[in-house]
Amino acid sequence: MRLFRRRPDASFSVDIPPEMTQGMTFGGNIAPRISRREALQVPAVLRSRNLIAGTLARLPVHVRDRERRINPPTNFLDQIDPDVPNIVTFASTFEDLLFEGLSWWRITDFGWHDYPTYATHVDTARVSIVTTATGSRVYVDGYPVPDAELIRFDSPNPPLLVHAARAIRACLELDQAAYRYSNSPYPLGYFTPREGTRVKEDPVAVEEMLNKWEEGRRRHAWAYIGSAWEGKQFQFDAEQIQLADQRQHAVLEIARAAGVDPEDLGVSTTSRTYQNSEQRRQDLVDFTLAPYMTAVEERLSMRDVLPRGYEAKFNLDGFLRGDTLGRFQAHQIALTAGFETIEEVRGLEDLPPLPPSERPTPPPVLVPAPMMVPNGGSNGNGNG
Repeated sequence: MRLFRRRPDASFSVDIPPEMTQGMTFGGNIAPRISRREALQVPAVLRSRNLIAGTLARLPVHVRDRERRINPPTNFLDQIDPDVPNIVTFASTFEDLLFEGLSWWRITDFGWHDYPTYATHVDTARVSIVTTATGSRVYVDGYPVPDAELIRFDSPNPPLLVHAARAIRACLELDQAAYRYSNSPYPLGYFTPREGTRVKEDPVAVEEMLNKWEEGRRRHAWAYIGSAWEGKQFQFDAEQIQLADQRQHAVLEIARAAGVDPEDLGVSTTSRTYQNSEQRRQDLVDFTLAPYMTAVEERLSMRDVLPRGYEAKFNLDGFLRGDTLGRFQAHQIALTAGFETIEEVRGLEDLPPLPPSERPTPPPVLVPAPMMVPNGGSNGNGNG
């Protein structure tokens, strides 16, 4: 006898705004999500975004058939949005995958074959998903959109703005603290009534005095606040004022969360072994870019975008290409072994095809001479 578990009669969920969760604890202090605008104020986050989204956005993408021949059946990926360059569309897409974990395109035109020919990137802030008992509906700008008109990209990695919110917020606060200290003649200080004077310690009067001090500082390097007050300062050295160690640690945390090399964010790692530029780029592709790249490739290869038997692939040849001498030596080996032709090599080097008059003459085909039999005998084919 087969048993079925009874489902609950009713279920509900409550969406709590992030600002209300700042003082709440769920098995530990969970930092609320940080906004994209705040996160991009941190240079380390901006650099990570440009390194991941900017690098992937400029890679050429091709459509291949089953024999891996580049033979696009549509012009969709040649020009996705007729009003926006492809690099901008892809950069926005990969930025969404990095920060939000998903991205959206809306198809604006279908061809005669019922496959998309044009689409536009949709900001994730404009998209909402409403789930009911009968299913889910996607809304753009508050209006429902048919599923056939949307292409949704999902990242295999969790969203950076959620799971790295603490590290980003810490780096932002440290940058603000360093700015405040560097913009003040005193690294940290306070005012006290001068000895022998009597000052009415009214909060309003104190606030007016501090405003007067800051206003004078904006006009001059020093400001005068009157003879009744005396400035005191805490003693910090330059390194402590700039919070160098704390800021470097915060940047290192962002590098870990984004999956980029700390060296690319300006954090020196003394334990690094020597790597050439080609090997560093290969590591960047394998351990950082590959998940986002594969997510977009596989989504664009699905049957609602491309016909069966075709797939979208990013071309990494230009990004991973070595120095000129190394490339030419590799081409020479491939030509000798028959892996490449002259036209394929010229295509990899972004050169036009040679005209027929300048194409190299293929080597002559050697045909073995017929075997001669002494004394006028037969050569073995029956003809003496």
